[in-house]
Amino acid sequence: MIEREIKRNLNKRVILTNERLYIEGADFILAGAVIRRNGEGFFYQAILQDLNNSNSVLVCKLEDIKEENYEPKT
Repeated sequence: MIEREIKRNLNKRVILTNERLYIEGADFILAGAVIRRNGEGFFYQAILQDLNNSNSVLVCKLEDIKEENYEPKT
């Protein structure tokens, strides 16, 4: 997902794939996004809410998520 798609997908289902956490194709709700700054510049992080437990959230890279009905442009 890129920065322009954040507003369109807020409070909607998204799909997370993260090899480091052994998560592939898991459904979450995009609850928000955070912009942070490090020595190299700015980067975004997504805040994902668990579908089964609304009190549980996961913070991940924005690049690790995609829209639920995502179709790559050709």
